[in-house]
Amino acid sequence: MKKIILILLIPFLTYSQGWFIQTTFSPAQSLQTVRFYGQNTGYTTAPLYNGSTFNIHKTTNAGQNWVAQSSGYTSMRFMAIWLQHPDTVYMSGNDGLIIKTVNGGSNWITVNSEATLQLWGLFFVNSLTGFTAGSTGRIMKTTNAGSNWVNMTSPTQTSLSSIYFINENTGFISGSAIALKTTNQGTNWVNMNAPSISGFENFREIYFFNENLGLYVSDAGRIVKTTNSGATWNLVNSGTTQSLFGVYFIDQTTGYACGNAGAIIRTTDGGENWFAQTSPLNEILTDIWFTSATTGYISNWSGKILKTTNGGITYIEPVSSETPEKFLLEQNYPNPFNPVTKFKFSIPISGNVLLKIFDISGREVAEILNKPMQPGTFEADWDASGFSSGVYFYTVTSGDFTQTRKMVLIR
Repeated sequence: MKKIILILLIPFLTYSQGWFIQTTFSPAQSLQTVRFYGQNTGYTTAPLYNGSTFNIHKTTNAGQNWVAQSSGYTSMRFMAIWLQHPDTVYMSGNDGLIIKTVNGGSNWITVNSEATLQLWGLFFVNSLTGFTAGSTGRIMKTTNAGSNWVNMTSPTQTSLSSIYFINENTGFISGSAIALKTTNQGTNWVNMNAPSISGFENFREIYFFNENLGLYVSDAGRIVKTTNSGATWNLVNSGTTQSLFGVYFIDQTTGYACGNAGAIIRTTDGGENWFAQTSPLNEILTDIWFTSATTGYISNWSGKILKTTNGGITYIEPVSSETPEKFLLEQNYPNPFNPVTKFKFSIPISGNVLLKIFDISGREVAEILNKPMQPGTFEADWDASGFSSGVYFYTVTSGDFTQTRKMVLIR
């Protein structure tokens, strides 16, 4: 895990935090997913093995407080949540269960159950029509707000884990080494022949911007993208080898993904390249959701909710009348280092500042800073835990100024 701390060397500053632990549930619970409707109302869920049925948690104040609700089931794992409205919510999980509330969780009713079936994906295209998918390739559809669920024809018997529709007709499903597509409201599904490194690789979550442009993240740490509706797929630079479980795009350029060992990665070019963000945990991060361009939440396997209010960026922004005479990027110290080193740089004029790390092949491996800043002198600590030994380069760019220096990581 990489940790980044920026320290201002001149007076007067304002501090902005990246990702932080907002909530810790006790006893610890294996949070599977987190979902919000609007800015304030959200749900998360995890199984309890102490006989309690209060395995659903709801917030109405942007995660400041979470109130336990009873699902009516003990030791039950709900894997998917869909918020149709702050008061109308669906959840799906083990034993083929789909439960629903229409009063904000005061009461939950069971609208489907089937022993041995697991339902991991859940998506509604309007107030009446929704889909769920899960084990043995099962795909089901409702057209009456969940009162009845009908089996749809599925081309596979492998497990299915995620559903995403771009409109009422066109949708996508990902699963165990498979990605499916429908263009007729789920009546028929076709295999998009997505590449897999093994038959056991699980495409954990799928996301499409439009009918042609989409991607999926996998538990092999891969992100694979298509620009022609799955006719061809291209492996992109995920910036991590950790298993990835959740992905969320704010718009067509900026997205986030999370996964094992505290992995949080961000893209600003539509998923072509991804760069690590600082995580406060070295644990499994199961799901990610944003309520605005800067406010997001991540659920955690050990019962924690992470939050950011600034897009996950960690920095210190100076405000000072003292101005350096020139741009300067000094040699990192110590060098060689293991695993933490410090950068020092000065900027004499205001502007956007980039501080990036590259490996020996010239591949960008970390983006430490990408932020408009006032003149000042700064130090940045980089924790290269998780990176292999070797030669790396760090570059500061601001306006027409660019300077690069070499450093050596010895493990």
